[in-house]
Parts: sequence; C-alpha cells; structure tokens
Amino acid sequence: MRTKDELFREAQRHVAGRRQRAVTEAQRQRAAALAAHPELAAAEQARTQAGLALAMAAARGGDTGAARARLEAAGQAVDAALTAAGYAPDGLAPRYRCPLCQDTGLYRGTPCRCVAEVARKLRREEINAASPLALCSFSSFEVDRYPDTPEPELGGTPRAYMARVLKYCRDYAAKFSAQSPNLLFMGGAGLGKTHMALAIADAVLERGYDVLYTSSAALAAQLGREHFDRDSEDTWLDACKEADLLILDDLGTEHITALTISVLYELINTRMLCHRPTVYTTNITDQAIFEARYTEKVASRMLGNCRMFKFFGQDQRLA
Repeated sequence: MRTKDELFREAQRHVAGRRQRAVTEAQRQRAAALAAHPELAAAEQARTQAGLALAMAAARGGDTGAARARLEAAGQAVDAALTAAGYAPDGLAPRYRCPLCQDTGLYRGTPCRCVAEVARKLRREEINAASPLALCSFSSFEVDRYPDTPEPELGGTPRAYMARVLKYCRDYAAKFSAQSPNLLFMGGAGLGKTHMALAIADAVLERGYDVLYTSSAALAAQLGREHFDRDSEDTWLDACKEADLLILDDLGTEHITALTISVLYELINTRMLCHRPTVYTTNITDQAIFEARYTEKVASRMLGNCRMFKFFGQDQRLA
C-alpha cells in the first residue's frame, strides 16, 4: 500500500514512460520513412544544414535575413516531401497521450491532470486487489433486494430505510471534504456494508481525493510484520494515516493484541485530529461487545465520532 507521495511519484514514472515510448516509436518510424524515401531524407538534411547556417550567422552577429529565408524554404521542402511520401506535416512527430503536457507530467509549471488520472487508476487497481469486491457504484446497490416488510426496530421497512441510507451516502460522497463525518456501517454478514463503503470510495476517488481501502485483518497482520521486521520498507500505517478517506473494512475479524489496540488507537486518533474521515464496517452490532473487544478508549474514539448506520435484511450473497 503506497502513501500519497509514493503513488504520485509512481504516476509520474508512468507518464514519463509513456513519453519515452512515444519518442522511441517516433524515432523508429522516422528512420523507416527516411530509408524508404530518399527525397525526404535529402530534404531533412537540407533543413538541418539551413538551421546550422542560421545559427552561425546569428553567432557572428551579421544579417540573418537570408539565412532565415533559406531555413523557411527548407522547411517547406520537408513538408512537401512528407506529403509526397504520404505523411501529414506532423506525421513523424511523437504521439503523446496527453495533449496538454505532451507526457512531461507538467503543464504551466504545475503537475498536469494526466498525472492525477494515472494516480487514480493506480489507486483503483490497489483497492480492487485488496477488497473482496471490485470498486462498486451506487447504481449497482440494489435497494429492492431488501425486505419490504416492517422491521420493529426501524418502525418501517428495511427497503425504505436502506433507500434513505443510500441517498445519504450518495450525498456524502458528492460533498466529501475534510469536514465530512466518519461513518460506521454495522450489521450482519452480506448486507451490503462493504458494497456501500466501496461505492463511496469510488465516487470520492473520482473527485480527485486519495482513498485507501484495507480490511482490519490485513491491516493488523501488516502492522505486526512492520513492528517486528525493522528492515521492512512497507508504509501501511503512514498511508492509512495520510489518506483523504480511509475505508477500514470488517472490524472484528482481526487478531487482537496489545499492539493492534495501540496502533488502532494511534491511527484513529491521528485521522481525527487531522480531519481525515474514515468509513468503518463491522458485523458487531452490540456496543458492549465492541468496547470489550477494542477497549473503552478506542471504542469511544471511534463510536463517538461516527455517523452510525445499522444494515438490516438478509444475506444478499445468499439471495
């Protein structure tokens, strides 16, 4: 799992690689064209010589008018030779993917939007590899799969209730910012908690924010490896602390140790102090069990700063 800085640097390398491939392919095509069309090669050579003559004239400080005219004529001759050979005037130029920065990664002195697009793609791949589902969308969250019979705890039907939860989460993602609240999705297995969390992740990621996903079991295991392997270069905890939005999935499945509790508190507290929202999901629905598992200190930090939603219905995976 990469931090935001690591992901950005990787995206820059991808863009630089695209530029190098474009230049290499253009050089290959140009060499083939010059070999196949001697008249084009001659025109190119004449333009090169005209350019050198202009540079020498400018260096001597003399009149460069005639030299400029010869260079212009040489350029027109190259264009004519390209046309005669079946090429457009820019037919042998590199084909860059980004028209703004020509795959340099910079546009008007700032990182180009193409780098951010690559970074989002890399983060999506990372989330898809780590999560049990591919990144989901709100449109694929099927409210009609929830029961339409009254649920005493709700005072209504799970279907109507989940429709309201879906609307809230859509609005949450559409208006996401550092001031957005933390969310806690709780309920039995297969009720759509992870789907909803990943739909939020997908929409927030599309808006340009950095989003990380990890299951609590994977996070706890990785943190244990980092703690005992001093030579480890993994930066999971830093990445989880820094992400604009963290999806911490399936709380309650991790192996609990004193280290897990300590690091979980550090993570939650850091994100809270830095105003970086987190979406939690868990099968634990009893607050007393939650506190017993994570200690009152961690539970209060988590539950006291969350907008909580309990998911109702039947296991969607068995429907």
